Amino acid sequence: MSSPYRRLRGFTLVELLVVIAIIGVLVALLLPAVQSAREADRRMQCTNNLKQFALGCINFENVRGHIPKGNYAGGTLPEGNNASWMFVSLGYMEQRNLYDQVVAAGNLTNALNQRILPARPPMGRCPSDNFETKVPNHTNYVGSTGPTCNNPPAGCPSPFQLHCNGQEVVLSTNVAPPPLNPPTHPGFEPSVTHGSTSVTKDTRGMFARGHTATNVPTNPPGAPLIRLADVTDGTSNTLFIGETLPEQCEFMRSSGALGVGWAGGNNVAQGQTIQPINWKIDRINPFPGFVSCGCDATTNPSGDPARCIMNWAVTWGFKSNHPNGANFALVDGSVHFISQNINMRTYQHLGCRDDGQAVSFP
Repeated sequence: MSSPYRRLRGFTLVELLVVIAIIGVLVALLLPAVQSAREADRRMQCTNNLKQFALGCINFENVRGHIPKGNYAGGTLPEGNNASWMFVSLGYMEQRNLYDQVVAAGNLTNALNQRILPARPPMGRCPSDNFETKVPNHTNYVGSTGPTCNNPPAGCPSPFQLHCNGQEVVLSTNVAPPPLNPPTHPGFEPSVTHGSTSVTKDTRGMFARGHTATNVPTNPPGAPLIRLADVTDGTSNTLFIGETLPEQCEFMRSSGALGVGWAGGNNVAQGQTIQPINWKIDRINPFPGFVSCGCDATTNPSGDPARCIMNWAVTWGFKSNHPNGANFALVDGSVHFISQNINMRTYQHLGCRDDGQAVSFP
């Protein structure tokens, strides 16, 4: 007599291994697509962040007649007391509440003591960058100074100085280096190094960090006023604000970037186009404190001083964690992704607001 119960047949070991292998193949096929979709979302949020800052600066220009200065070293808040362009722009966008709290505090030091600052506005960081995300001093966005010269610290190289059409000169401030003859790129002369000028004609991009020195009569203390009328190459062909990575910026990681962070100082007005997009700097953690050209086995593990975080001549370029390029806001408020393989001449002409050179946006 046969059993009324039917014996169920289970998977053999071979069949189970085949199923696991198939699942593994499917995961391997799907994972890149999922990661790509997530990065697309992060890149879109980063694009929106840049657009908000650009529109804040444009709104400021509509009211005040010029874009925010790179830095407001003298005077009182809101346009003074060492405030940055990024802080000033908050008053002309959706972050008015933070702006008003800081202004009501009277000065940045009071805002720091009252724990209003440092603060992290929601558009301050790119979600593709997970470096020290809980540190509110950092930001992933800096104003473009275009092809601004960057004299290196003594002992360090300046491999990209040729793109500002200036000769390499060991650290000197508040003056332009001697011009290259012939120039690397047509249309513009060497700028005052580091953007340390208050004279509009001595700047190349949309921002300059300015300075407080009094030793150059032709370059008084302050930062330049740049108007949309000064953008003679067209607002749709001129870079405004771009991405950076705080981990690779000595000016964000050094002691000068502590305290109120992005809200004060000239650090967020130092983005340059003379360095290639996504020029990577050696990663070091923790940061030991800035030492001018202090490149050793700890701070410069690659041994290449052109990758050393202690060499400001190579750290001020635009960079991101997005594959193959970075996002930029243009002066017309639009945002574009630019490949890290962009022709360097095209890149300089996009960075310079008044070179008179025809350029097609890549």
